[in-house]
Amino acid sequence: MEESRGLHDNETNDTERYENETETRLPCDEEARVEKNVRDFIDEEVDLFATPVGSDDDQDANEGDGYLTYKKGSGEFQLRQAFDSLEAFKQAMVDYVLKNGWNVKYVRWDKDKSEARCASEAEEGEEDCMWRIYCSYEEPLQKWMVKVYVKDHSCSKSGYSKLITQEVIAKLFVNDFRNNPNIRPKDIMEEIQKRWKLTATIDQCRHAKKKALEMIKVEHDLQFSRLRDYRLELLESNEDSTVELETLHGDDGEDIFYRFYVCFAALKKTWSAHYRPIFGLDACFLKCTTKGQLLAAVGRDANNHMFPIAWAVVDVESEDNWVWFIEKLQNDLNLYNGEGFTIISDRQKGLLKAVSNLLPMVEHRMCARHIYANLKKKHPHRADMKGLFWKVAKSYNTAQYNRRVDAVKAYDMSVYDSMMEKNPKNCSLVYFTPSSTCDDVSNNISESFNHAIDPARAMPLVEMLETIRRKAMLRIAARKLISMNHRGKFSIKAMEKVSKEQKKIRGCTIYPCGFDVFEVQEKNTAYKTKMVDQTCTCRKWEMSGLPCRHALKIISVKKRKQEDYMADCYLTSTWRKQYETPIEAVRGITFWEKSVDAEIVPPPEEPEQSRGRKKIPKRIKGRNESPSKKKTKARNESPTKVSRERRNIHCGRCGEVGHNVRKCKQVGVPVQRPPKKKNVTQDEGPSQVID
Repeated sequence: MEESRGLHDNETNDTERYENETETRLPCDEEARVEKNVRDFIDEEVDLFATPVGSDDDQDANEGDGYLTYKKGSGEFQLRQAFDSLEAFKQAMVDYVLKNGWNVKYVRWDKDKSEARCASEAEEGEEDCMWRIYCSYEEPLQKWMVKVYVKDHSCSKSGYSKLITQEVIAKLFVNDFRNNPNIRPKDIMEEIQKRWKLTATIDQCRHAKKKALEMIKVEHDLQFSRLRDYRLELLESNEDSTVELETLHGDDGEDIFYRFYVCFAALKKTWSAHYRPIFGLDACFLKCTTKGQLLAAVGRDANNHMFPIAWAVVDVESEDNWVWFIEKLQNDLNLYNGEGFTIISDRQKGLLKAVSNLLPMVEHRMCARHIYANLKKKHPHRADMKGLFWKVAKSYNTAQYNRRVDAVKAYDMSVYDSMMEKNPKNCSLVYFTPSSTCDDVSNNISESFNHAIDPARAMPLVEMLETIRRKAMLRIAARKLISMNHRGKFSIKAMEKVSKEQKKIRGCTIYPCGFDVFEVQEKNTAYKTKMVDQTCTCRKWEMSGLPCRHALKIISVKKRKQEDYMADCYLTSTWRKQYETPIEAVRGITFWEKSVDAEIVPPPEEPEQSRGRKKIPKRIKGRNESPSKKKTKARNESPTKVSRERRNIHCGRCGEVGHNVRKCKQVGVPVQRPPKKKNVTQDEGPSQVID
């Protein structure tokens, strides 16, 4: 079960986790959780904050003082065991129950004493279980000591314990809820039975989940108070970086978090010096208790992989926030009015207005995948429409574009009209300039970035930003190693694309017609290819920076090298330069200097429903998202029967498509039943028509 996947980790450390959660929370807990989420370079898991177990010398010294030290997590009691507080004794009692499974209860609980007895009820004629433990304050030691301990039980285990309360369950599973807030109470109940062979009620687990989420929310809120300290630490550790924090003034004079922007010096300087002038803009939702969205600008490296440039946290994806984000990018990347640069994004209205106002000369490509999603939503059950649309989007020249648009027109006029309303010129290669040396028509690079940071989007704000920073830092180190180990002159993806195009040169014939100018015949079409200018009538060469099949045919016949006709942006040397400058390390939260400014509080949350069980509605897909996904075969298809999925239903009354008789609005029309089919027996056989 996916929701309970996080419940099965680290079973042997459950009691230690309970102890650590009940202790006073250290200010560096967030740092420890970041380490857990970015562990690519970690070989061993070391609990830096656990209290070390006493050595043999310490144990002997304690025995000389007349008391014994309790080993945390052991669940074992002895006479003369000493505890620093009654709270520590209470934790040890929970350890005892989890390890041994006995049902015990407290009969005395005071400031300086506590007593627990067996909670099992004896039947008539039988004596009560004599198990008992008594702990009270010892003045000479200034500790709480076990002074009475009857070790043995005379009863049998019932699988239930009164010490397993909702507060205890919440502390035991708080880390699991932190990783997956959607764990169901039923899964908690089953996990308690599996781990400790104890029974908890569904109500206990439901209340425990609520308490655990409240504990996590407190952690989230506390991180806002360190945002100013975090900003100063980033600026100190990574000089020349851009880190902006904006707040709003509340009615009570408090500073309320508004938005946060970060662009590290290593990223903006490297992109400006060695990258193609193209990047994608996109937004994704945050999944933590504080609602908001993450805006990101993502470029492409020499191997055609993503290269994060900058990101920001805002309250909502609006024109005002996009204007603010693009203004920051404009200064960091020296975009000026956008001339010579290319942006790929979806059709979000606020983003479109912000780009047109701030970067009027930029080439703004619309993501073809989002346009097709809207087209598919308007025209479902059009299986052939996908191939026709993508051929239009990937048309490199005018002749190719017109021919493919005519094919859509012949296929369905309604689909053609809808496609022209979306203006396919915004997402078709024929209308794009070759300045960016990129023939992408979709913003999949930004979608890949959103997927890569998906686990971080459910974390508290500072923890999320630290995880994204560390992932980017580790990515630079990993990509640097890959580029250094690559021995080719050009990057891996570039050579793969050329090799794929090389397989298509068989159908081409060349005719020399001047100095390094050739006419290349492919089927019934001729293309003019200039080797010196590295251009071809098909426009594929200049758009991608990699030789097309017509140029490759000339290179093959003339026995030249492919590498001499590939763009420099794909060079391995350029690839290595792109990952030379690392993001500098950042000190942990315990080393951040405390800001003298007022603490920042989180933005107010939406009011919750007062009564009734909260319903979890299905997520409404955005206008730019794919409206449907392929369902799994195991769930929807039978091995003996074809599924009726995506079939068009017809009304039995009016005969129209899209509804049945029960939803038909044409009342009074006689029902048109289809004629019954005649059963043909094996003896009769099918009827035959004799001419």
